[in-house]
Amino acid sequence: MNAVQAHCIRTNPYQRQHRPHSPGDAMTQPVRTAPTLAEVAAAAGVSRSTASRALNDSPRISEETKKRVRAAAKEVNFVPNARGRALAVGRTEIIAVLVTEPLSELFSDPTYSEFLSGITEELSESSYLPVILQASSTHERNRAREHFERRSFDAVIDVSPYKVYSDDEEGGHFAALAMKERGRKDIVAVLGPQDNPAVVDRLRGYRAVLGEDLPDANVIYTGWNNGDGYQAMHQILARKIAFDGVLCGSDRIAAGVITALNEAGLSVPADVSVVGFDDHEIATRCVPALTTVRQPLREEGHMAANIALDMIKGAEPTTSVMHMQLIQRDSL
Repeated sequence: MNAVQAHCIRTNPYQRQHRPHSPGDAMTQPVRTAPTLAEVAAAAGVSRSTASRALNDSPRISEETKKRVRAAAKEVNFVPNARGRALAVGRTEIIAVLVTEPLSELFSDPTYSEFLSGITEELSESSYLPVILQASSTHERNRAREHFERRSFDAVIDVSPYKVYSDDEEGGHFAALAMKERGRKDIVAVLGPQDNPAVVDRLRGYRAVLGEDLPDANVIYTGWNNGDGYQAMHQILARKIAFDGVLCGSDRIAAGVITALNEAGLSVPADVSVVGFDDHEIATRCVPALTTVRQPLREEGHMAANIALDMIKGAEPTTSVMHMQLIQRDSL
């Protein structure tokens, strides 16, 4: 994570003149309060209500008046109060991104960073502020529910449910077909958690191509990390089953699989072909570079943000399924 520094510049419009100090100076020095909406209105030559509507971009106010009021606000250094603006426009201008995974997974899995980057990029040109709403524990879920009831946000983008997602079954189909075309016949699959919807769909895609050539005995469920793939491959090697291809549920799993294969004296791809999933940066750093299925995570984030903005304006919710792509590299 990059550190973000907040800079505060203080100005003193009541700078002292050069004169002898008296004991009461500190007590009698005037205190400058924040500029008010009334000052903006006076500077622009309009009523307070007109100034408020102009700053809130009301269609009832002419563009010429809006420009004059904005210029006056800038002149007096007026900063609108967020709560007051929310009451005026009927919106908080906040979109929450609901995350049900633990923060450790959120920051270690590049899948989330890509998706979140797409959301923040799409909202960067709008007035809406994205905030992360953590809900992995019972306490956090109760707190999130309270904020929902208070209408603390104008919209919520839930990272988990399938409203905007890539077609995992299609991606699994691409990966298995690449293995088949490579001539691999004895294939094992190392996937993420068994109850994860993406895992279910990817396995369905694998079996649409391989059928009975991928029996349950050749499927291992584990976590998503390098270490999970490494340990799973050691389990496969210990069983002494014949295999010449490994379908992996994530690029991180694939990286761990390749490490274990190398340690066992097996060459990738001469002895064993490996295909990952996601197309994260780690795929290009693997040795050999990893053939993988690319899912357009950043584009998913863009689309999710757009759907949220449209729903705030009154649009009906929609479901969008995005296509995947096989990225050919050296591990196949």
